[in-house]
Amino acid sequence: MKAVGIKVLKDNLSKYLKMVQAGETVLVTDRNEVVAEIHSPGMSIHPKISRWEVFLNHEERRRGVIRANSRTDKSLDELLQLPRPSVPIDVRSLMDEIRAE
Repeated sequence: MKAVGIKVLKDNLSKYLKMVQAGETVLVTDRNEVVAEIHSPGMSIHPKISRWEVFLNHEERRRGVIRANSRTDKSLDELLQLPRPSVPIDVRSLMDEIRAE
């Protein structure tokens, strides 16, 4: 992770953008206070997941609010192809039951 002042960033923008493209995160500072963070955009892993959702999840993981699943044995495509339940499920009552516990 690199830290750079606004003026230096402005004068060398293409250099820092190449660093970001290579996977580096650049912290932008103003009077030694971090005011922005530049990193490469999240890549969507599935067409049903928007880049915005990927970004939000990245931010949540970065702040430690959520953590990424460490299991890698099933891909999202495999999970989406699981058979649907044969009986209808009332999600609202199921959630109420879980919350009651």
